[in-house]
Amino acid sequence: MLKPDISSIEELMKRSATKLAGHAAVSSNDDRAYIKQLFGFTPQDVEGIYTYKDVEGKGVWFRLKDGRVFDKYGKPSSADHTLYDKG
Repeated sequence: MLKPDISSIEELMKRSATKLAGHAAVSSNDDRAYIKQLFGFTPQDVEGIYTYKDVEGKGVWFRLKDGRVFDKYGKPSSADHTLYDKG
């Protein structure tokens, strides 16, 4: 599991939100609220990032400090540690 700094996590979340929103960039304070609404968590809630999951392959998954895991679109994913980063 990667443990990037808060600014890197925020940038990754902004890129995903931009793709989902279909607009050029997510950068203002209003967009931070959109990111929180989209994902349901903030960069400060993220413990680490996975880049591989069994069956699904390469991608991005956020593990939160409370143990939950979400994909790069904010959808819940399995919290089972053994599924991630073996590829």
